[in-house]
Amino acid sequence: MKRMFVLFLCPLLVLSTQAAGGGDGDPPDWSDVRGIFVERCVMCHSAQGAALGLRLDAYEAALAGSTNGAVLVRGDAERSELIRRLRGESLPRMPFLSYPLPQDQIELIMHWIDAGLPENN
Repeated sequence: MKRMFVLFLCPLLVLSTQAAGGGDGDPPDWSDVRGIFVERCVMCHSAQGAALGLRLDAYEAALAGSTNGAVLVRGDAERSELIRRLRGESLPRMPFLSYPLPQDQIELIMHWIDAGLPENN
């Protein structure tokens, strides 16, 4: 009985791990989250006019944070201000004056942060 349980559970664990990282087992990298930022964030957070100096249009710029400091805490999504803003835990909620990001996109960004903010896999 124990063996049957293990044979059933192992494939489920593999599938859930793959789904969290884009299907190949690797954590998301900059190319995965950049698409979300381009679609929903860079209209306000890019180039010279970036709100509070926070640019999300380039990897190094995102790591640099805003005039208020870092918004990404490598390895700790829960402590990252970006996540608190996306969830509405810190105000103003982001994206500002728009619909919130879907939960799966927030979770993808969190997974990227928790994985150490990889630029490339």
